[in-house]
Amino acid sequence: MANLQIPIPDTFQDELKVMIRNAAAQAIEEAVKRETTGREWMEQKQACEWLGISFGTLQVWRKQGLKVAVVQGKTLLSKTEINRFLEERSF
Repeated sequence: MANLQIPIPDTFQDELKVMIRNAAAQAIEEAVKRETTGREWMEQKQACEWLGISFGTLQVWRKQGLKVAVVQGKTLLSKTEINRFLEERSF
């Protein structure tokens, strides 16, 4: 089988690599978000992404009574607990 070779300028190759990396990063980010949406328990970073808040805000909420579970050194939050916490503060 013959190989077809097409010369591509180095600048185009570099741009193409960046585009592929960005597309892959975006696909991974979306997959992580989809994975988190179906699970009850999340790590802190996932919870922040799910809620659209900063890590600092999450820490303030914890001081205000948001309950977490710590299992083998990992801090986990449940969607049920987050919703309870927010419902209590709704008006």
